[in-house]
Amino acid sequence: MTIVVMENKIEQIKYVLSQMLDAKRLAHTFSVCETAVLLAERFGADKNKAYLAALLHDCARGFNGKQLIKYCNENVIELDEYMKNDINPVHALVCADMAKRRFSINDEEILTAIKNHAVGCENMTILDKIIFVADAIEPNRTGSDADEARNAAKIDLDEAIVPAMRIKSYYLKGKPMHPDSIRMIEKLNKIKSEKNFSPYAHWV
Repeated sequence: MTIVVMENKIEQIKYVLSQMLDAKRLAHTFSVCETAVLLAERFGADKNKAYLAALLHDCARGFNGKQLIKYCNENVIELDEYMKNDINPVHALVCADMAKRRFSINDEEILTAIKNHAVGCENMTILDKIIFVADAIEPNRTGSDADEARNAAKIDLDEAIVPAMRIKSYYLKGKPMHPDSIRMIEKLNKIKSEKNFSPYAHWV
């Protein structure tokens, strides 16, 4: 795997992350990096952007709920009504902001992919989809949904998003999905219907 980016910058980021994240989260991060690059190669996306987005997608995961809210308040990150009541997806917004402020990442495509990796959005870019899916199918993920998403991602990223969303829904513990997730699933169903494919199986 060859990543043509500034090696010194990457090593600096990795070092900082090693101080911010526990061993399990760090292993997950590096596995997402590898998976994101493979998906980028498979679907013709920018491997460097995929690697950097994956590397920083969970950079704020060392924060607890109070720290996430404090960061949002201090850096003027607005939370919608859903995120005011469910702290889990807030980390994606903080990670995107931190990638820009602390790690000097200014590429909007990378920042948006980091921001969208938790709940998705209606109009996902190819990089958005890669990070969203890579987060769910990296080798440390196990279970039938991970296997389904992994197999689907060999052919079609859109096909992998629904089982990937089911994996992310584990954190909801029975609560409704974020409105952006619902719109994402509805958009994919519409696209699939227009292509005369069979509708997606129910995502839950």
